[in-house]
Amino acid sequence: MGQRFIRSLIGLMVTALAILSVWTDERPELSDRFESDLYDLRLKQSLLNEVDPRIVIVDIDEKSLVEEGHWPWNRNVLATLVEQLVDHYEVGLVGFDVTFPEPNDELNLPRFREALSAYGRPVDEESFDQLVESINPDRRLAQVIAERPVVLGYVFDRTRQKLRIGQLPEPVARGGEIKRMIPVPSATGYIANLELLQQNTPWAGFFDNPNVDADGTYRRVPLLQRFQAHYYPSLALSMFLALMGEEQITPIIETDNDGNFAALTAVDVGGIQIPVDAQSNVLVPYRGPVGSFPYISASDVIHGRADKDDLEGTLVLVGTSAAGLLDLRVTPLQNRYPGVEVHANILSGLLDERIRSQPDFTVAIEILQLLITGLVLSIWMPQLSVFWGSALAATWLALVVGGNLYAWNTLQWVLPIGFTLQLIAVLYVFQQTTGYFFETRNRRRLAHQFGQYIPQEIVDELNAGGKDVDLEGQSREMTVFFSDVRGFTGLSEQLTPQQLTRLMNMYLTHMTDIIYHHRGTVDKYIGDAVMAFWGAPLEDPDHALFALDAALEMDRVMPEINQELAEEGLPPIAVGMGLNTGVMNVGNMGSSYRMAYTVMGDAVNLGSRLEGLTKFYGVPIIVSGELAAQVDCYTFMVLDRVQVKGRSEPVTLYQPLGRTEKLEAREIALAERFNGAMGAFQKKDWDDLQSRLDSLERDGFNPRLIELYRERVDVYLETPPPVEWDGVFVHTSK
Repeated sequence: MGQRFIRSLIGLMVTALAILSVWTDERPELSDRFESDLYDLRLKQSLLNEVDPRIVIVDIDEKSLVEEGHWPWNRNVLATLVEQLVDHYEVGLVGFDVTFPEPNDELNLPRFREALSAYGRPVDEESFDQLVESINPDRRLAQVIAERPVVLGYVFDRTRQKLRIGQLPEPVARGGEIKRMIPVPSATGYIANLELLQQNTPWAGFFDNPNVDADGTYRRVPLLQRFQAHYYPSLALSMFLALMGEEQITPIIETDNDGNFAALTAVDVGGIQIPVDAQSNVLVPYRGPVGSFPYISASDVIHGRADKDDLEGTLVLVGTSAAGLLDLRVTPLQNRYPGVEVHANILSGLLDERIRSQPDFTVAIEILQLLITGLVLSIWMPQLSVFWGSALAATWLALVVGGNLYAWNTLQWVLPIGFTLQLIAVLYVFQQTTGYFFETRNRRRLAHQFGQYIPQEIVDELNAGGKDVDLEGQSREMTVFFSDVRGFTGLSEQLTPQQLTRLMNMYLTHMTDIIYHHRGTVDKYIGDAVMAFWGAPLEDPDHALFALDAALEMDRVMPEINQELAEEGLPPIAVGMGLNTGVMNVGNMGSSYRMAYTVMGDAVNLGSRLEGLTKFYGVPIIVSGELAAQVDCYTFMVLDRVQVKGRSEPVTLYQPLGRTEKLEAREIALAERFNGAMGAFQKKDWDDLQSRLDSLERDGFNPRLIELYRERVDVYLETPPPVEWDGVFVHTSK
């Protein structure tokens, strides 16, 4: 099993586990926290950072507490506050981020009765009760509320006490009107406003948040909560209803093909659809840090000190920033953020229809992200080098992040990205580290197997290819090369062992460098002989061309090698080379004691025979017709058509002259003239052959070839060949 397959398989298994975690909604807590951090980061980068003058926060701040007294204030003070806001400052709507669950009991009835008597105004019990009722602060506040656009606030209770304090407003949707109950937060009780107050306004909204994130951060707030099968609005939603002149909402529910309840997707208010999640949460559309809305001290409003231009026509939220009143929240922007400003941000987003949401197909998108990530990084990355693998991961990361930001900024979609980024990181680290491990192991293995035979670049390519080399043997078309130093036996007798070693080392180093440079594999050194092949272990369709280029370069550098030998007092050498292309067996061959990666077969034997014929024909290189047929960019000269020893099939011998575009016209012309002489030889036109040989001799052509064919002509003139003669010359020696 290949290492790439193993890496891909493990990567896909990790991807499957990630997809399963999303499908079952059982992601690790760390992943959820990371997702929240990424949400906060995107939120901070996309803040408007502009103050919204349409919504003003009338702040029960420290200054107001000093001037008006500790909280809760007398309801007369609050009535004055509302009167000032609506009648004097002409605001459009007042919402309270506070609740009034208990009656105002600051009036001391016994002392009040004594005071009346002291001033000569004794009253009977009925008249006294009517008088007390007429100056009741709660009644005054109720009257003020009844005559002005006011939205009250309250909180739901989820404790075992099941509190029932005050009176809830009318629900904005009733459970009986909805086929199946929406899975929004459910309460067991409530702390609401006095019945006297609530009866004088149709609008009120809760300002508690049961869906605070696990880290205590206000990122989302429900627009609806359920109590006894009915649905009640949040403070921001209730103010929005008041602005729209609506008292009811329409839940937008997605159903399956059978019409059954699937999920809550939006809340419709007067034709405006507010996107929510299945629990009716909206993501708070924060405009910026604390101070994104104008703050005006409540005491300045009560005493008429506030600037009318700052309040006229605005929507007012009455709340507190005073630390002692415990209305500071943790938000993605700051750890101490007034709760009243959270509601202001939601109301601002509702006014602008600037509510980001997670579409109902969010899970499908995340699974698709994870699936494509797993396929790209598990299947493609193992095929690439470390650099290109890193480039692939970086490109995919950029695409994921870019697509997510496009959805965030343009479509107002909040799509999950954290788990996908974690998968990218895990797969990248896994693939690169295991790739490095396997690559290092493969390098060592390949270097051990082939380091002495093939150039490092071939080892690198084998490693980069990631394929195991078949050492057990296989048959493929290749090119084999043999070279031999002529007269080596006599040469060795003239030199000392040290000189002979030096000569061979210099010669073989140059030859091996050339073979390596042309992507060849050194099979073995046999004394002064070199055996090499092309086309293994790495398959190469241009094996014949590379081999021929190497042989021509060896012939070209022989004068330079002889010059180096002469400088060290060593004799010059001459080399013959033979090359053949054909089907050969390649692999590890040998015994249990010693193995060698080599080639065998008839095509290999023929290559050896061709090298042995170079001296006979007086040429440095001989190649077979099979090789010449594969290299059309070379000019070849036909030497002979022969039957070598140990082979019954005739072979056409060629001498390669070089790449055609680099040859001089004279060299090409001489080769064509000799090819013409060979044509006369095949036709048994001895006179024409003699004439052509004489012409070639005058132009300095290869004297050995001219001598050889003249000798053959003399023989055939005395003993003419048979009629069926095909021009094949039989060599009886190697």
